[in-house]
Amino acid sequence: MADRPILSARGQAGPLDDERSRAIRKHCELRLGQLKSIRSDYEQEAEQIARFAQPARSRFLSNSKDQNSGRRRQWNRTLFDPHGIEAFRTLTNGMTSGLSSASRPWFTLKTGDDAMMDEPGVRDWLSEVERRMYTFFAQTNFYGAVKAGYGEMGLFGTEACVMVDHRQVGAVCHALTFGEYWIALSDAMTPDTLYRICPMSVKQAVDTFGDAVSRTVRSMYDKSQYDKPVEIYHAIEPDPDHQPGRLGSKPWRSAYWETGGNPNGLLKVSGYNEQPFWAPRWDVVGGDTYGHSPGMEALPALRELQMQAKRRNEAIDAMVKPEKIVPPGVKLTGEPGRTVTAAGMDKDGVLIPYQMPYQAVAAIGDEMTKCRQQIDGLSFADLFNAITNMRGVQPRNMEEIAARNEEKLTQLGPVIERVANEKLEVSIDRTFGIMSRGGMLPPVPQALSEQQINVEFVSILQQMQRMVGIGQIERVVGFVGNLAAAHPDALDKIDFDAAIDEYGYRAGTPAKIMRTTDQVQQIRDQRAQAQQAQQAAAMAPVAKDGAAAAELLSRADVGGGQSLLNRMMPA
Repeated sequence: MADRPILSARGQAGPLDDERSRAIRKHCELRLGQLKSIRSDYEQEAEQIARFAQPARSRFLSNSKDQNSGRRRQWNRTLFDPHGIEAFRTLTNGMTSGLSSASRPWFTLKTGDDAMMDEPGVRDWLSEVERRMYTFFAQTNFYGAVKAGYGEMGLFGTEACVMVDHRQVGAVCHALTFGEYWIALSDAMTPDTLYRICPMSVKQAVDTFGDAVSRTVRSMYDKSQYDKPVEIYHAIEPDPDHQPGRLGSKPWRSAYWETGGNPNGLLKVSGYNEQPFWAPRWDVVGGDTYGHSPGMEALPALRELQMQAKRRNEAIDAMVKPEKIVPPGVKLTGEPGRTVTAAGMDKDGVLIPYQMPYQAVAAIGDEMTKCRQQIDGLSFADLFNAITNMRGVQPRNMEEIAARNEEKLTQLGPVIERVANEKLEVSIDRTFGIMSRGGMLPPVPQALSEQQINVEFVSILQQMQRMVGIGQIERVVGFVGNLAAAHPDALDKIDFDAAIDEYGYRAGTPAKIMRTTDQVQQIRDQRAQAQQAQQAAAMAPVAKDGAAAAELLSRADVGGGQSLLNRMMPA
């Protein structure tokens, strides 16, 4: 399997060389320090975003070093308006249902060579693999993890998730939140390194790593202090010592170590055949490691919304319970609806120095509405609410939604492509590898033994992106069709086969219902032969009558040894 140990610590399968262990531990700790320095530039902003848009998510809002101790719930006490939470929840749900929904197909498999799809057994095998992969995803926590990841991307610009194989359910996805991981990029400017903190209890650490844990952890375990926290780090990165073809060598290295334990020791070193994690970014600026998010862009509006909500509440309080000046010896309760009596007191004895005008609440409400609109636009919540909140006649189908939101879909296009490249393709490749090694896939047809299998995404958002340009095809073909009524030669200008293929691709038509070029040509050749045979059959009686008439003319003698047929023939 993917994470079977190739080097193991004490208590694992096979001893780990001390010098090798020290080298890996030193390398990991040194690099972790560098990665922490890079991420520190983003932490303050991430804390503010989490405070105003999702207080229960970021690890930066934790009071304790124990990452299992929960979040700082007191942030909710200073959250006066939850619209930011609602907007980014809409973004999360929209991205989930639009790109990788559990209720509808979102990817399909095909060969790199289109002609290979017509080989015997290829289409059936690919369809069966797709079905089994969808089933595999459904029986794991994959869909819950990817949903959490879309929320991370929208808020903090970057998400991270580790997929490890599991004996019972096949695989388990560990969705991480910003603040408990660090990433680095390859020379291709894509994430290829992930370091994370893995908080465990004493019992979890002993159950996972056995005798490789430190003496301190073992001592707490022996004293039944099972739930004491243990700080463990996990590093995943390309293995610099990987040698393709060498038994046990894998492209990706995984190393665990315990903080405060043996400074020269590792808990476990293992390897992966595929990249076991994905860390997509919403958008990147230059060569930045971490992404740029809608949450960062909406942060000023999120701050102002809370400030205006607080001011509105203060204004309402001032209207309901204004400050009062009363003569000495008179005490007011300040509780609305309660009657207080005092000897020798009349209403003129109570002075309200300033009465809050009622227009102030409405003015502040307008500012809050403006902030909400800004948040909805920056978080793309208005796009994902397009069907229910769109003004005018409601759209009848996906084409109308794409046409009305063409500009916003164009802005979202780079994000969709980045999610496909840095997240969904990685997860599909990882899943395919786990299933293949676990014997969960059907036998590969002979025609595909050396062929590359490509992934094509057919989700709702992918189709809407393609449909942005589908209107141009319809307009051009319609224009040519109208022009052909007066000038039939205009039809020669369009390659209708290519137009159908392009339209089908943009509309997300399944490849199995579209005939190949060779199949279409074969059908046309058969149709042409049938038409020729039909014409020949229709001409047969005429030809027969003509032959009989010619024979009669040839027998008619007009004198001089010449027949009537010869006289009718031109000289």
